[in-house]
Amino acid sequence: MMNFVIFPMFFLSSALYPLWKLREAGAQAIYWLAICNPFSHAVELIRFAAYGQFNPISFAVVVGVGLVAFGLAARGYNPLIGTIGQIKRD
Repeated sequence: MMNFVIFPMFFLSSALYPLWKLREAGAQAIYWLAICNPFSHAVELIRFAAYGQFNPISFAVVVGVGLVAFGLAARGYNPLIGTIGQIKRD
């Protein structure tokens, strides 16, 4: 199941092809899918850091998605609120 989600997100990110090249090539649909992909922002953050620069938009997206994912994981783990608490025990 994870490969079904991870691989398309990886291939639609800027890990293999920079965002500016997608826009320059005229692939607008793929460019906008890559912009909406959180993997692209993680890759851009690492790419900027390799050159000693900082990308605040990518940083905000990575931190925001990380906080949302952590919140959902914490809610799902809490036995009183999440899915674990909905299992009836005999």
